[in-house]
Amino acid sequence: MTLRSLPLLLLALTGCPHPVEELPAPVDAGVTVEVDAGTMMTPDSGIPTRAVTWTRCPLHSEGTLPWAECATVPLPLDAANPNGPTIDVFVKRWRPAGGRGLRSLWMLQGGPGASGYAFEGLSEQLATRFPDVDYYFPDHRGTGRSTRLGCAAEEEDVSEGGLSITEAEWPSCLASVTAQYGTRLQSFNPTNAANDLGILIESTRREGQSVFVYGVSYGTYWLHRYLQLFPKQVDGVVFDSIAAPGLSLFRQDEDANEAARDFLGACAADTFCRSKLGPDPWAKAVALFAKLKTGHCSAIAVPDAPTNVLLRRAFGSFLMDPSMRAYLPAIVHRADRCEPRDVAALQKLMQNLTQQPGAVSEFMKQWSWVLAHNVITSEFNESPPPTRALLRSIRDGAVASRDITEQLEVQLGTWPTYAPGPLATQWADSSMPMLFLQGGLDPATLLRKARVMKPHFTRPNQTWVELATATHTTLASSPYVNEAGERRSCGTRLLMSFIEAPTASLDVSCAQKVVPLDFTLQRPETNQALFGTTDAWE
Repeated sequence: MTLRSLPLLLLALTGCPHPVEELPAPVDAGVTVEVDAGTMMTPDSGIPTRAVTWTRCPLHSEGTLPWAECATVPLPLDAANPNGPTIDVFVKRWRPAGGRGLRSLWMLQGGPGASGYAFEGLSEQLATRFPDVDYYFPDHRGTGRSTRLGCAAEEEDVSEGGLSITEAEWPSCLASVTAQYGTRLQSFNPTNAANDLGILIESTRREGQSVFVYGVSYGTYWLHRYLQLFPKQVDGVVFDSIAAPGLSLFRQDEDANEAARDFLGACAADTFCRSKLGPDPWAKAVALFAKLKTGHCSAIAVPDAPTNVLLRRAFGSFLMDPSMRAYLPAIVHRADRCEPRDVAALQKLMQNLTQQPGAVSEFMKQWSWVLAHNVITSEFNESPPPTRALLRSIRDGAVASRDITEQLEVQLGTWPTYAPGPLATQWADSSMPMLFLQGGLDPATLLRKARVMKPHFTRPNQTWVELATATHTTLASSPYVNEAGERRSCGTRLLMSFIEAPTASLDVSCAQKVVPLDFTLQRPETNQALFGTTDAWE
């Protein structure tokens, strides 16, 4: 097994929501969903519309019910040429059975490279408590079923990397893409995706129904571009895990390492965690990785896969997960001590980390690495671009890194980038009600980098909320106990309170009630699966 063949646990600046609340089982809408073409309205602002024909389809891409509605709409390849060539843009609509459809919520996924797939399950969960919302989730152009950009030969199951495209496969993949699309490739960008969204919203909005847009991760960048084009079209917008304009995604591995330092700072502030790692857990982790590079705890090593690399990738991925991140200090503790009991536990962990994945997930089938490279190298790059040596140095010195730049660096100087245009360096000007949700321990969109957006949106009903311990995607990582003693999601409560009354004073008190981080890891079943022992620490 080579290091490159090892599964990368999560390689995207993407919001991939996990279950957001402890909710009752969803009601199966069965075949009661009505299929129609929506109510066409004459736009006051002159936004063009397209005929949208909805057909019945399963809510879940795997083919499982309840029923939803799907539409594929031909939209302009280039927003500046509305009567020119078109591409197919896909959107799915979920209207909960028994819901009154009082408002619609458009949900924009991240990446760049992800489709709307993650919202299929999330919308079903939300609908059990919020059935009066029509949920829409479009596939960003170039992903999923929206004229997905891909490389047939290089993404075959029998290819070197399977669905993933390896460094050796990228030259032929890029040649194939440029031969097929030529200069049209530059039209797969956030500005045109924002135009797609504006046309779809105008073409499907219903009389008397308020409309909102929620973006997560790169979806917030897409949402901001939408506001630049359509500052008055909807009733309110929500940004979650903010990818602010000017962000360099070539610094994601550096950002993850900074987030690891902040997270271990939270360990230092916790009595139990500090008792295990001492007063400076970050220094202990840095010292551990230095020792691992020189052969410390060699009994847990995996052939052809340096232990420090496996652990930094695991840590980078765990930081994105509100449940798994608490294991970082325990792993540092065990690996540093490296007694026989620790070796046995860490050998089990290494087996888990290097286990080859089974069937390719639907999320990755709909993902587009081509779209990701096209947008990142053009919209999220640096001037001058970073060198491969710099990116490798960042990864090599990291305690936590998803090693995303290992995939990105192969395109430095070779990808046919487009000019992002003046909108990329400007801020939207809108008095629309807005809600900003940002986690304080987010490794993909750092709080300090997200904050550059805050001073530009300070008008009435534009509310900024920081959730101190939340990670990437606040809906999934901000649990609190409500007045009835129920464990709920603060991010979800804020989102839904906002769309119910966007111009009312928003009660943000749940942000101060988010459940503290728990480093004790009293999770016998999970511990057994990870370490082969019910005690994660000892």
